[in-house]
Amino acid sequence: MMQQANYTSPGLGEFDDVADHYDQLMRAVPYARWVDYVERLLEAWSKRPAEVIDLACGTGMVGSEMARRGYRVCGADLSEPMVRHCASREPPLPALVCDAAEMALTDESADLVVCLYDSLNYILEPRRLAASLAEAYRILRAGGLLIFDMNTERALATGLFTQDNMRTNEPLQYTWEAEWDSGTRICRVDMLYYYNGEGGPENFRETHYQRAYDNDEVLAMLHAAGFPRIKAYSAYTFQPVTPRSDRAYYVAAKE
Repeated sequence: MMQQANYTSPGLGEFDDVADHYDQLMRAVPYARWVDYVERLLEAWSKRPAEVIDLACGTGMVGSEMARRGYRVCGADLSEPMVRHCASREPPLPALVCDAAEMALTDESADLVVCLYDSLNYILEPRRLAASLAEAYRILRAGGLLIFDMNTERALATGLFTQDNMRTNEPLQYTWEAEWDSGTRICRVDMLYYYNGEGGPENFRETHYQRAYDNDEVLAMLHAAGFPRIKAYSAYTFQPVTPRSDRAYYVAAKE
């Protein structure tokens, strides 16, 4: 299994307050189908990884699904409250708290790094995203793959995150308001939650920020990190990214 290096917890992440309700909030998310697509990508690239890092693992849903399918998986996430939930998955997901740009793993310790659900859009500084991609390269073995997805500028600029479920009977209701800044290419999302389930009621707010990165910009960062072979796909297909793509998947091979 992957060896853990020494590290210092970088502190709180943006999902700390919602961590205890996150699975309820995301219960309609098709995690298994996401992993189906990852496995289709692996087959297309003729890869059969054994040891996997689920980067920005959250509460461990993707990593646990991959573990069910026979991979040896370790999660990593910036939010300690989210990571705590990984132990309650079935099967449990071993996970650690660390920053994507300073991963607490030894060199060449994984065959696959996977990072889903637009997690890397939360990295607002291009130099930090470039550092995160370089870290993924560092911990991959020769022949390993990095697979991640990102929201495109089209998705962030057209109000993808302005949404609510206030007309439902869900125990966790929410309203999100998104504001796009074309100058900074950052989308701010103000989130208000109302929880009326067991132990409630409880109200809380969070503010999230995502940055849009141009496809060519991401490809250049991957090349600079050392990846010689890279593909960008419009999500859940094998078609290239276009200006109409809402989500892009990137596959980068270390050789």
